[in-house]
Amino acid sequence: MAFSLFKQDILDHILGPVGVYEGLRTVHDDNYVDRLSHYYTVIFLLFMQITVVTNEYVGDPIHCFCPTEFTENEVDYTNYLCWVANTYHIPFSKPVPANYEVRRTDEITYYQWVPLILLLMAFLFKLPRNMWKYFAYTHSGIGLKKMLDLTKMSQNDPPEERDKKLNTVAKFIDMWMRTVSHHRGGCFPNQRSKVVGFFGIGVGRHHGNYLVFLCLFTKLLFLLNAIGQLFFLNEFLGSDKFYIYGYEVIQSILTENDWSRTQRFPRVTLCDFDLRQMTNVQRWTLQCVLPVNLYNEKFFIFLWFWITIVAVLTLFNVLYSVLLITVPNNNKSFIKKYLKIIGAYDRENKDIFTQKLTKSFVDKYLRLDGIFLLKLITANSNSVMATDIVRKLFDIYRKREFHMETNGVAHTIHDQGVPEARHHVTPVRDRTVHLREMDLPRSYKESLV
Repeated sequence: MAFSLFKQDILDHILGPVGVYEGLRTVHDDNYVDRLSHYYTVIFLLFMQITVVTNEYVGDPIHCFCPTEFTENEVDYTNYLCWVANTYHIPFSKPVPANYEVRRTDEITYYQWVPLILLLMAFLFKLPRNMWKYFAYTHSGIGLKKMLDLTKMSQNDPPEERDKKLNTVAKFIDMWMRTVSHHRGGCFPNQRSKVVGFFGIGVGRHHGNYLVFLCLFTKLLFLLNAIGQLFFLNEFLGSDKFYIYGYEVIQSILTENDWSRTQRFPRVTLCDFDLRQMTNVQRWTLQCVLPVNLYNEKFFIFLWFWITIVAVLTLFNVLYSVLLITVPNNNKSFIKKYLKIIGAYDRENKDIFTQKLTKSFVDKYLRLDGIFLLKLITANSNSVMATDIVRKLFDIYRKREFHMETNGVAHTIHDQGVPEARHHVTPVRDRTVHLREMDLPRSYKESLV
């Protein structure tokens, strides 16, 4: 997959100390493409912001060519004024218009605000991640991060201690799965249930797919943010079609033209200002140089390629996530793989009860959220831990189903009102023996109680 092109350890090595935080994370509930958006892009934007701020407020961001009669104070005043009041760009091949209003049509207004805009962009790239953490960690009904931490830390524990922790994990997951119901609260519960029934699909904790669709929504926000940032930069820079800037650079390189001589980030500009001397007001038009645009040009061309790559990878990430949700066989095969390992499922076994039990375990018990959680556990620990958890969950579910079935048969016969009915009720032990005689895998025939 394209996701493996950007390995976490490679990027952390490139970033050096700034990548330490990501390396210290014990568990991950996202993939590499997600981290490109909410972590590494934010790091690059902050690095750019610090560089631009240093150049603007520590160095000299603008130098204007002033007449010799200007004093040193007047030169400083001119530089500050032209920096604050904006400048405009007219190529040397064109004459400077006499009309001052016409000159302002080519005014450059962005360079003072680049540091703030970079901070805003970093915030927007981080926002979807923070939304995921808020809704997934506090509103999903399960301590997602704590669950993953507990599972991962138990890998190196002694067998008895590890089994005890995994029992705790399995019990928490079982409680979480059993709380899923279609009962609704809040505003207009009946109306919302009717809408869900009409369209035949429901989303949320009541339908066991809260985490899955929240994850998909977060990835979609990453995609919309990456695409929207290109159009946002187009409006901010005031340039025509910035979202094709990279194509223009590539074309200039292929045609052996100087791609740095672009009109988007001019280094030589003009500045008009009035200088009052006693009762005399003089208007000056001076030529200024913007050294900061030398950095802006390189930063924004790199940013264009970076955001474009992130947008493309995020698009594939979204499509891949949609594919995982819409193809039910993928989730079933994931669980059946572990059921085969523990001997609870055999493809050659044609027993109807076994098939129904396995299907019910995947579709009605685990559902999409349970499978999503088990996939996260597998990704953060290993398949051995996931196998033990699946075994414990299947044991809990199997025993509950057997108990419900045996009790259900007894209550059904008793409720028929036949006086001799109680003499025909199959005892629980005999019923269990009957279940043992069914065509179940050998390991589970021996474990029935």
